Amino acid sequence: MFYNRIVGKLWITIIGLVAVVLMVLSLTLMQAFDRFYQTQRSADLTHLAQKISNVLEVSKDQPGAIRIARELVDVYGTRMVVLGSHGEVAKTDFDTANPDFPQIQLKDLQASTQIKKAFSGNIGVARTFFKVKTPNGIWYPQEYLIVAVPIHAMGDSNVLVLYQTLDELRQTTNQTTWLIFYAAIIGIILTTFFAFFLSSRITKPLRSMKKAADSYARGDFSTQIAIRSNDEIGDLAATFNNMAGRLNGLIRALSREKEQLSSILRSMVDGVFKVNKDGEIVVVNPPGEEILRSWAYEHRQANADAAQADPDASDTRYLPVSMQMILQQVIKDEGEVMSDIKVQGRIYSVVMTPLYDRKENEKHVRGAVAVLRDMTEERTLDKLRKDFLANVSHELRTPLAMLQGYSEAIIDDIAETAEEKKELAGIIYDESLRMTRLVNELLDLAKMEAGHIQLRLEHNNIWQLEEKAIRKFNGVAREQDVELQLDWREGTTREFLFDPDRMEQVLTNLIDNALRHTPSGGRVKLITYQSGEKLIIEVADTGSGIPVDDLPFVFERFYKADKARTRGRAGTGLGLSIVKNIVESHGASIRVHSRLNEGTTFHIEMPLTEEGRGQ
Repeated sequence: MFYNRIVGKLWITIIGLVAVVLMVLSLTLMQAFDRFYQTQRSADLTHLAQKISNVLEVSKDQPGAIRIARELVDVYGTRMVVLGSHGEVAKTDFDTANPDFPQIQLKDLQASTQIKKAFSGNIGVARTFFKVKTPNGIWYPQEYLIVAVPIHAMGDSNVLVLYQTLDELRQTTNQTTWLIFYAAIIGIILTTFFAFFLSSRITKPLRSMKKAADSYARGDFSTQIAIRSNDEIGDLAATFNNMAGRLNGLIRALSREKEQLSSILRSMVDGVFKVNKDGEIVVVNPPGEEILRSWAYEHRQANADAAQADPDASDTRYLPVSMQMILQQVIKDEGEVMSDIKVQGRIYSVVMTPLYDRKENEKHVRGAVAVLRDMTEERTLDKLRKDFLANVSHELRTPLAMLQGYSEAIIDDIAETAEEKKELAGIIYDESLRMTRLVNELLDLAKMEAGHIQLRLEHNNIWQLEEKAIRKFNGVAREQDVELQLDWREGTTREFLFDPDRMEQVLTNLIDNALRHTPSGGRVKLITYQSGEKLIIEVADTGSGIPVDDLPFVFERFYKADKARTRGRAGTGLGLSIVKNIVESHGASIRVHSRLNEGTTFHIEMPLTEEGRGQ
């Protein structure tokens, strides 16, 4: 709106000031004219009346003197009447002299207080209205100035009355009013021109500042305002430019600090979380995201209803319950808290420090920063080292003891018949094969961990390889009354680069492991589907599952979760470790999800492109 702009406000203000000044001036002039006219005319009429009264007092021809005096005052627009106690004295017909001059009725004159005052011997002066009649016969009120002077020579009760209209005053007032009106129009025109001229000088730099401020709001601090004057507006423009320069430098410094902080967070091996008071995660680095994915699986398993509604749903925006308790402790104590939490069998050391908001010399906790370090390997390093030595010695000592015992039985002729010797020789052969398999697996694993594994990558059909693996274990599955299925999803790529022998070794180990831990009546499924540029292979069973505490160690050498759960022949404890090394040598990843009495799922993500395998 016009009145909301500076030019409108300035114009309205100046117009208002001009109007008030002219109004006060006009009222003052009108009052001054009125007072001056009344005072001057009253004095002139009084003086004239006194002169005529003196003439009438010394004149011997009173009627003639009255007639001459009337004719004289008619020239100046004044009427004269000589009143006596019984009416007008020496009445003359004035209609022929000046018919347009309105006459006052004698009864109205006689009723006037000032004329009555003159009958008492005093001079009376009055300004009042009388009803007069126009030549057209119309009666209307007319304002008059009246002077009444007593005449002593013509009797005791004669009065000379002079009266005239105030038309001259009204005409002067009207002319003055029109002059003020013309002056007001000229003043408004000049004021409007001045207001628009002045506002353009003010608003143009202000518009430039507004445009620059909009650029600053969009983050562009390179805009500079042209300084066109040395007044306050010029100083304001210079201040804007200085502010923009400093803000630009500050934003660049903050950006550099942010990039450095982001680089530090990305390069950290520990998980870092920034959360608010409600436990909502605001910032997280890549290691922290990996931890969140593990928590997401546990979250889905802990919320069965949500998992059934949307199996892929996961709420990773908030901290888990275990860390929520640490956050509440940080908010309560307003200090650093150190603790350990266990998620999916892994142990994390947590250090959580509060973040403060400072207001009026008071600080309030607005959130916290948490650093998580996976301490599982460090705390189990000694145990794994001891277990490795114990497992190797155990795995070798058992077949060596059997070889020694059965060979002594043959040497000492404890086995008397040929059938008994053949049976003992078969046992010795089986144990030697077991030792050979153990040593070969140890050698393969050592090569893989040393990075000396050689892959024979070529385009192969993964679907044919999976069918071959299923056919290999169909007989074993039927014997154990376990349902073995191949679930191949539509739209899945069949051919890509991989080592067929090594991938067959992976599928063989996983399916064999699943069959050995699945009871009769259970099911083992080999599921394959494509997700973007990755091929997903899952081996899922409905077996006894793996305890949560054992999940982090299933891919360790010689680690066996519970030997009492294995059926048939026992493994060496190296199969899953070999599987992990083969999968990772293909640029892929493998993880396991399991819960007791609900089954186990091994999840492999294979890249389908050279770029994905190089990552």
